[in-house]
Amino acid sequence: MQYQAVVRKFGPAEEVVGIERAELAPLSRDQVRVRLLARSINPSDIITISGAYAGRTTLPFIPGFEALGVVEACGEEVRGLVPGARVLPVRSAGGWQEFKDTDPSWCLRVPDALSDFEAATSYVNPMTAWLMLHKKIGLRPGMRIAINAAASSIGSILIGMANAVGVEPIAIVRSEESLARLRGRLEAVIVERADGDLAACLAGRSGLDAVLDCVGGPRASVLADALKPGGYFLHYGLLSGESIPPSFWSSHPEIAFSYCHLREWVHSEAMVEVQRAYSEVATQIEGKVIATEVREVFPLEKIGNALRSALPFRTGGKVLLA
Repeated sequence: MQYQAVVRKFGPAEEVVGIERAELAPLSRDQVRVRLLARSINPSDIITISGAYAGRTTLPFIPGFEALGVVEACGEEVRGLVPGARVLPVRSAGGWQEFKDTDPSWCLRVPDALSDFEAATSYVNPMTAWLMLHKKIGLRPGMRIAINAAASSIGSILIGMANAVGVEPIAIVRSEESLARLRGRLEAVIVERADGDLAACLAGRSGLDAVLDCVGGPRASVLADALKPGGYFLHYGLLSGESIPPSFWSSHPEIAFSYCHLREWVHSEAMVEVQRAYSEVATQIEGKVIATEVREVFPLEKIGNALRSALPFRTGGKVLLA
């Protein structure tokens, strides 16, 4: 028997995620069974639970895109993985349970140098940041970039990765509390107050090579105004709850706009390339170039308490299930 966090109808996570006990099915000959040790609660999990991706999500399902585990058993046809190996099973949800049966080729190898909590936060945010900086915009010394929600978990990772190649970003935050949390080398910090004028704050900082936006809403246009012709606008989140207005595209025909979804890249890329990228990210975590703060840890069976602590998402670290 094992504990599983199960969603049987879409809706607010605190209302629709329940803990159930389930029998372990026989292990398939071509799969591995991973005993999961630590799991993150991420916005992508909550969005999926809400039903935003209902067209590609079959009910009931077990959430959790980011979880560290140890291989418990291998089907007789499995080669290349052995019991005891530390892995991140990716390419599908299912992390919010005690055991996950999966394709061994979908398991990223986790170095022993990472702690369990470091490993459990080493995939979604760090790999998204790596994808944006190194695959999408081709980060290199001398580039000028702006990051909003810069004191968030992924914001701090973006700053650390940029600093590693000699780039000092413009960090945009919404409060003095967030300002106090910023670490790293920065060209400037802008505190964007609710009644403030972001355009005035950005005055004199035009000619940016890239904007990394996880907020959306009408202020996306103000950020795009600071880009140089041909500059990159990467949109990867919607913290404002507001979509980018249709006028954005007609008023900025000269920029290179792109959404950034880690899931799409992982599903389209050969796993050997995903492992290579993950190894780069793991090395940066091991070297303390980037880090994720863990705020609270709950046992899996206390998923309700964990969700109440994690939501709404804010600065101050990740909530984990262990």
